[in-house]
Amino acid sequence: MHSSALYEQFAERGLRRTPQRLAVWRAFAEKPGRTIRQVAGDLAEEGIGQATVYRAVRALEGAGLLLGYASPRGEVRYVAVLGHAHVLVCRRCGEVTSLQECQIEDYERRLQSKTGYQISGHTLAIYGICPRCLQEEGL
Repeated sequence: MHSSALYEQFAERGLRRTPQRLAVWRAFAEKPGRTIRQVAGDLAEEGIGQATVYRAVRALEGAGLLLGYASPRGEVRYVAVLGHAHVLVCRRCGEVTSLQECQIEDYERRLQSKTGYQISGHTLAIYGICPRCLQEEGL
């Protein structure tokens, strides 16, 4: 991920670009599907405290730069987002697969016309069972 694109996203969303927020976003970008606790553990080595990580996640998620979703164990896990995010989430092992294609833009335009909302984006998490889990269970 190029820093300039990320910096632009922060500016567009009116989000202050702090070293801590950048570190938190990059941690989720490098390893999608992690919990706040996991990222906080890694960033503690860089001197970023757990409370700071929680505040950064709240700000980044509110700005649409992180997507939180429920894992099979009920934990909230996160994926870094630029623009919009589509992910497949395995209900058994929690594996996350990012999807690049998007066919929702036409629906967004129709929805905007029908409701009068100015649509600014979307996120989508689709749940299922990954091929590895299916194979392990003989399904």
